[in-house]
Amino acid sequence: MYPSRCPVCGNIVTPRQQMVCMGCANTFHVIKNPKCLKCGKPLEQEEQEYCFDCTRQTFHFNRGMALWVYDEKVKKSIANFKFHNRREYSKYYVQELLNYYREEIIKTAPDILVPVPLHKSKLKERGFNQAYLLAQGISKSVGIPVVENYLIRSHKTKAQKRLDNRERANNLHGAFALNSSYSEIIFNKIMLIDDIYTTGSTIDACAEVLLQVGVKEIYFLSLSIGRGF
Repeated sequence: MYPSRCPVCGNIVTPRQQMVCMGCANTFHVIKNPKCLKCGKPLEQEEQEYCFDCTRQTFHFNRGMALWVYDEKVKKSIANFKFHNRREYSKYYVQELLNYYREEIIKTAPDILVPVPLHKSKLKERGFNQAYLLAQGISKSVGIPVVENYLIRSHKTKAQKRLDNRERANNLHGAFALNSSYSEIIFNKIMLIDDIYTTGSTIDACAEVLLQVGVKEIYFLSLSIGRGF
């Protein structure tokens, strides 16, 4: 078995039983108040209630939470997690998500956790869905079931990072659908799980589909999120 690598610096973790180097433990910027009441992005001013994105458009989800600001250090860590098969990073990610949001998740009390799906071609290429690993870890701790394939990615889309806001929304139009296996099972409250929230286009596209099939309340939990100002 290969030794674990630190999700912050990438070096082999010492002592070995840790998930992150002792000196790296508080490197990522945890989001504190003030933050957007809708999506959870950090805000500059205490008197602000909503971020720029949430003041100029209507989203289909009820509310969201996120752990870290999506800065260069977090970006590098998540890229290594997803594209260099550092699956062990998910243990640290889940630990930190639960440190800050365990009680909030329990209080929200979703019926199920739904990881944002990957298209089957990307899943085959990568070998795993990073959102599912996060959801699975959370589920084991709080006892809320994960339904991995409740939503499916019905067609392949362009990489969102190369698109502007309008292009992102258009790119995802019709990209998600309810898995036909669950057409007779409607949940009242669902929490979507993902690794990165930027403009909200992906989460919102999922939320729109969920509303259409009868879900009443939709929340999300994201490992990282862009700034709201």
